[in-house]
Formats: sequence, C-alpha cells, structure tokens
Amino acid sequence: MSPTHAGGAGVIRPPSMATHSIPAADVHLTIHDQGAGLPLLLLHGMWCDHHDFDAVVDDLSGEYRTIGPDLRGHGGSGVPARSWTVNDLAGDMLQVLDFLGIDAAVAVGHSLGGMAALQMALTAPSRLRGLVLLSTSAEAEKPERRSQLSLMSMTINMGGMNRWLAGRVARAFFSPAFVRRSPGRVRAWREGLRAMPKRALMQALEAVRDRPSVVDRLDTLGMPALVMCLREDPIADPAQAERMARRLGHARLLMLPGGGHALPMEHPEALTRALHQFLSDHVR
Repeated sequence: MSPTHAGGAGVIRPPSMATHSIPAADVHLTIHDQGAGLPLLLLHGMWCDHHDFDAVVDDLSGEYRTIGPDLRGHGGSGVPARSWTVNDLAGDMLQVLDFLGIDAAVAVGHSLGGMAALQMALTAPSRLRGLVLLSTSAEAEKPERRSQLSLMSMTINMGGMNRWLAGRVARAFFSPAFVRRSPGRVRAWREGLRAMPKRALMQALEAVRDRPSVVDRLDTLGMPALVMCLREDPIADPAQAERMARRLGHARLLMLPGGGHALPMEHPEALTRALHQFLSDHVR
C-alpha cells in the first residue's frame, strides 16, 4: 500500500525520518531511519549515497522500516584514513544493526551495496531475513576490468574527478532515456560526484577492483533472495546476475529491459512492486 493512500481512509504519511551518526570501527557513519515494521537495510552503490533509493523509500516506509546508511566515504559518513574492503562495509552494516537494536533485517543492495549485502550474508547469515541484490555481482573483476579501474584511480589521483571524467561516468551510470527524462537529477548526481574527496573516490574504486569472488560460497546461504538486473547494463554484466541467482539456489531472478546501471533511480516502480511481492511471499 502506498504511504499516501489507504483506500478511502484519507492520507497516511510515513513517520518522519530520523538521522543518526554512529561510530563504526575507524569511521563515523550517517544513517537515515524512517517508517516502522520489517527493517529494510538499503545499501547504495559506489559514488552514491542514501539518495540512491529516494524514489522508493517513501512508498516502502509506509509499510516497512527503511534504514538508509551512507556507506563509509560517501554522503554524510566519514572518509577513513586507510583503504578499506567490502568486508569492512559488511562489518559497518552489522554495527548499524547493533546500534539500532535490530536482530535481523532484509538487505537491499545496489552495486557496491549489493557486494556488501552478500558479504553480510556470508559473515552473519542469522542477521539477514532476506537478500535483494540489484545490478551487482558475486564475481571478482576480470583482468581487463581491473586494469580499467586502476587507470581510473590513477587519473583521479592526478587530477580529481574533473568534469570530463564525471561526464564519462554518468554516461555509463544512466541510460540515455533517463538523462533526457531527468536531466536535473543527473546533473545533481554529477555535482555530488565531483564534490567527493579524491581519497574517498579512490578508496571505493579500489575496494570494488580488489574484491575476491564469493561465487563458490553462495550455495551456503539459505535465506530467500531476489536478484534484479538490467538487460543492457554496461557496468554489471547481467550474465553474472544469472549465474549468481543459480548459485544462490533460493533466488528469483528478475531481468528488466533497458540499459544504465542506476536501477533504483531509473526503475523505482518495478523495484517497489518486486520488493513488495518478494517480502510478502518469502519474508513475512
């Protein structure tokens, strides 16, 4: 049910959002907490922040508790002094659950956030009631891709996120149709990207580049899972999503038409429908 409509009973608005700042290992984290009910941990992608899920969070928080952290080095969270790994992200998110007094949640992870959600599931499976993986991968980066990410990291180290590079990243991240439909959102995303500290950009990029494959461990996970991807995603290979869903065993695969990588921003209606269906069928 939408938070702004309840049959003929009038308007229902979700509870107001609370913002918390918590210490986690070597960095403080900012989290945004809204709604009540089954907790959904919404984990954004690389070089994004909790706004990754803006187009779905109001709808979801009418029925569920939505928790949107800014991952380390992103948004309102701190930038660590040292490099970090996807394992560190998973540890951060377990500390978020501890801080909020949540025994178990459903992790909804986009891209880098999906990698963190998978690592959470492998590290502490009892803390997750379900797993939703959006435009992400359980596989290590291929050598050619690792070389590309290393070159991008060197470019950022020399000159930061300049306008040309931000434009190139945006062209991969968003589909041409979304750029035409929502130029203001794309412009705001690019401005946020260019405002990120150079160290934060490089740390996230290198965490993605250097992550190991966890494919051989997926069949140890027993929680229900939903895998969603875009058929023409230039960043997250949909073939990897298919392989991940098969190895999980308890997963449903939903492949949407179109390109771009920003699934929560570009396809909020499809994501919301799929989440409601998945949670109703498998988690409650």
